[in-house]
Amino acid sequence: KRKSPAGMDAYNEANALFIDDDFDGALAAYQRAIASEPDNPLYLMKRATLHMKLTNYIDAVADASKALKLTPSAKGFLLKGEALFRQEEYEEAKLAFRKALEISPESIIARRWVRKCEAELSGAVKVPLVAPGITSSTPLAPPPQPTAPSQAAVAGTRPVPASLAPTSDPSRVRYEWYQTFTHLVVSILARGVAASDVSVTFEPAEVDVAIKLPGTSSEYQLNLSLFAKVDTADCTYSVSATKVELKMKKDVAAKWDTLEGTGEGGILPYLPAVDPAAAEDAPKRPAYPTSRPKKTDWDEVEHDVAREEAEEKLEGDDALQKLFRDIYARADDDTRRAMNKSFQTSGGTVLSTNWGEVAKKDYEKERTAPEGQEWKKWG
Repeated sequence: KRKSPAGMDAYNEANALFIDDDFDGALAAYQRAIASEPDNPLYLMKRATLHMKLTNYIDAVADASKALKLTPSAKGFLLKGEALFRQEEYEEAKLAFRKALEISPESIIARRWVRKCEAELSGAVKVPLVAPGITSSTPLAPPPQPTAPSQAAVAGTRPVPASLAPTSDPSRVRYEWYQTFTHLVVSILARGVAASDVSVTFEPAEVDVAIKLPGTSSEYQLNLSLFAKVDTADCTYSVSATKVELKMKKDVAAKWDTLEGTGEGGILPYLPAVDPAAAEDAPKRPAYPTSRPKKTDWDEVEHDVAREEAEEKLEGDDALQKLFRDIYARADDDTRRAMNKSFQTSGGTVLSTNWGEVAKKDYEKERTAPEGQEWKKWG
């Protein structure tokens, strides 16, 4: 099918605005692109990615689902699964991640998300669903009585799902974390919180959070004694409709073995074997209020996934990408600077680790576009 020039122009404009963090402008441009080509899966997936950035998870699922009907892809199912996971729809999210694994069996990311869904479901009490066309001898609940349509329904707007209602019970608040080589991100999943009701104090090896939950006098408190030190001058937090996110820069760029510790941790390139006897004598991590019948040991989940990654034998492009990631993770600042500049300015055709050479070279002047195309700068 021939692409619409107007749609492609709007799509390219949206990408440029997205990169510049003009999310409202990008959304409007993606809307125009999709209006020109409603069945273009690339445009739909890009808008779904933007909806994820804006925490519009319902819209992200809608766009991803439509794109996947047109062109199934592992990346699309990963995005859909994460959007469902953020809405606490763990069963549906797990199905999406399984679909991603069917398309890309070597995907470490998909396997990790499946593990996270299973961990959530193992401690959740779920009411079984009755499949269409199958009746149950014992009804789960009496049929609802008909009521007058709500004002929102009459207006044609979508009601807010119960799963996205403001969090008012401290025991229902959870947090999760992930890390890069240089930063640490902790997401506290509390919905509907006002920025004025959030207090965060960053210390070199500790962070204290207090959140006044909406509609109540209850307060959620979180105190983390960090594994290693962070740079308090470069620690920030943000409040969105679904979470409070803490972003902390590590004082020393290194992989942390766990989130919490004594503040004296360092680089751990390999996961050490765990001595069961020593583990029993180790001090217990602080526990926070929860109504879940079973607690999830996220450290254990991360250890298991990390071991699977270390033991996995990759081939082809996956093995090459892993090699590049390992080189970057162990490189000094000049080597990383060389890799970033050479790859970005050459349009992805050169990857050099020699900063002495890369610093003097202008790859943009040397690169050539594929036959029939030309390089073009936006803005």
